[in-house]
Amino acid sequence: MKWSVVSPLRIVLLDDHTLIREGLKIRLSMESDFKVTGIYSGSPELLEALRTQQADVLVLDYQLSDGELDGLRLIQLLRNHYPALRILIFSSIERPATVNMAIRAGANGFFGKSQPTEELVRAIRMVALDRLYLSPAMSAELDSTPQTPLATTGQESPVEGADTLVDYPALSPKEREVLRCCLEGMSVSQIADKFLRSRKTISGQKQAAMRKLNVRTDTELFKLHLDLKDI
Repeated sequence: MKWSVVSPLRIVLLDDHTLIREGLKIRLSMESDFKVTGIYSGSPELLEALRTQQADVLVLDYQLSDGELDGLRLIQLLRNHYPALRILIFSSIERPATVNMAIRAGANGFFGKSQPTEELVRAIRMVALDRLYLSPAMSAELDSTPQTPLATTGQESPVEGADTLVDYPALSPKEREVLRCCLEGMSVSQIADKFLRSRKTISGQKQAAMRKLNVRTDTELFKLHLDLKDI
């Protein structure tokens, strides 16, 4: 993709916080080769606008207000209907598992809200050039570079629903088994009995899975699961 001052990069923003929307619009409008063509507070108005308005890059808040279509499902919907649109996730949820699954769902980059605002300009330019954007810190935390989303090849992405967390690619098959049982409410002892393994083995597999998901407690595990399931 090429753009210039004469033919600027068309950017749309979606965030449910007014101050963030207005602040981003002001900052991005300072770039002579950027043009913010729309700012939206919810997914319905964004989807309605995209039917008639062309855009090159979407800066998308990952988690919107209750009742909104957001997160993985919105990414998949946008990728399937607007394959040329470049999607940069803009989020305060900066867990490696969330980042990996967002990229697999069809996002072209992930920008954490804890990062410097000036870095956002670089992130937008990178995704506009069809390059994956991840911060150096996030790249270091991920076990591997997220794969190219299946949605861009015309296939339906498998990243959806309650199994999303269990399908995290860094997990081994046995870690997935244990994690699925944990999320169903089973204790370590119950899982050990089910698979005829020792409690120590099951506990070790559970802890290994949690480390890969960057969570430390059962509470954090269930919160991550619900975050992904609800979107």
